[in-house]
Amino acid sequence: MVPLRHSLLARTLAVICLPLMVAVAIAVLAAITFTSRDAANALDDRARRIAGILAGAAAEILWNVDDMAARALLQPVANDPDFLSVAILDASGAPFAALGDVAAAAGKDDVDERVTLEHHPPGRSAARPIGTLELRLSGRRAAELAADRARAIALAGAVLLTVVAATLLLILRGVTEPVRAMTLAMSELAASRTSIEIPARGRRDEIGHMAAALATLREHEDERLRFIGRQSHLMEEIERTVEERTAELQAALDTLRLAQGELVRTEKMAALGGMVAAMAHEINTPLGNSLTVATTLADEIERFQAMVAGKELRRSALREASESFATGGRLLVANLTRAAELIGSFKRVAVDQTSELRRGFDLAGVCGEIVTTLWPSHKNSGVRIDLAVPPDIVMDSYPGALGQVLGNLVVNAFIHAFDGVPPGTIRIVATPADGGDVVMIEVIDDGRGIPAADLPRIFDPFFTTKLGFGGSGLGLHITYALVSRVLGGRITVASRPGEGTRFTMTLNRVAPRG
Repeated sequence: MVPLRHSLLARTLAVICLPLMVAVAIAVLAAITFTSRDAANALDDRARRIAGILAGAAAEILWNVDDMAARALLQPVANDPDFLSVAILDASGAPFAALGDVAAAAGKDDVDERVTLEHHPPGRSAARPIGTLELRLSGRRAAELAADRARAIALAGAVLLTVVAATLLLILRGVTEPVRAMTLAMSELAASRTSIEIPARGRRDEIGHMAAALATLREHEDERLRFIGRQSHLMEEIERTVEERTAELQAALDTLRLAQGELVRTEKMAALGGMVAAMAHEINTPLGNSLTVATTLADEIERFQAMVAGKELRRSALREASESFATGGRLLVANLTRAAELIGSFKRVAVDQTSELRRGFDLAGVCGEIVTTLWPSHKNSGVRIDLAVPPDIVMDSYPGALGQVLGNLVVNAFIHAFDGVPPGTIRIVATPADGGDVVMIEVIDDGRGIPAADLPRIFDPFFTTKLGFGGSGLGLHITYALVSRVLGGRITVASRPGEGTRFTMTLNRVAPRG
């Protein structure tokens, strides 16, 4: 319920009655002021007239020193209702004749009138002062009259204000009471309680139209609440269905994650298996050469031993055998060294990629080992690999993850970049940045490029353009996950059809821990 001080009735009465009260107060003050001023002016005028009337006779009486005449002159003045005192003073200021209390102190509302008494000698034009007439009248009656008039005016104003306020109250109550009742009804309706009774529905004025509109609003609210109830019941059924479907989807998602993890492991093992096959084929060449040299060298040794046993050894034969043995030894050492280098590179790469050990390493060395292990599988493709990695870039990170990332990017370029186009070049470029704390590694090819429609999905799992032809769609997804989660960096791709592709990795030289 609206407090009375905030109600429309109180505000309307305040707006109308307050100015009226101010006007009445101003009128009362003005009436008191003007009445008091008029009464004071009237008293002053009367005092001047009486003093003027007495002055002429008083001058003659004072000149003739006639006491009886002075009393007879002053006696009628004492009958005035406002009379206080009157006196005729001689030239020295001594009283000649007086009535009333001449020595009493004058009140604030009293009026003192003083007139100089003059004698006009015969034959002279100039008058001669011979005394003074002093008259004092009381202003109390005039002040009481002014107060009575002010009270009458104030009473009239109060009566007028009361009548106006009562009339406005009667008028406004006929408007505000229905409005207040409808306000309460709207409050109940806002609280979704539609069982309310609409007031003033039978009126034909604006209040009646408001009541009719409120009744319509109640019907609409009732219909809305029924609709909400139906929707709530339907939402409960939908929620139950969603919970069931969510449980089913969660189970399917768990299965999919298990399958994805298995596919990732399979992808890693398949890549490692391919690397093993290519490395075995590559190692077979130096080992085969070593075997051939060793066999030839064994035959030469047997032939030399036969010559020694048959005592047919000559200086020239000894020199040929020595040169043959030296040549065979050099060839054997060179081929076995090459095989050992290949096996060492493969071992380091294989150990790094099958573990997630963190260690310090030289970036150029790791990149070189990755290229060494990948090159045998693709050396017949006609594609050339250029490595532009500055020396002495030492990183504290995960070489296995970095090697798998570089391997995935290079293999992806071998498979996709030059499909249907002439063989080109794959470049691996590393550049220190941000004062040496960050390393930017780019894998760039000049192949066919990536269509604009495929570019936003390039890192999505299971997205591949070689589906059914050996592509699983997990290579670049694994690459993105390794760069962002293990190496703590970010990877971006830029490509335009026919202009090649550029993968850019931004890595911290010291990978984040945890």
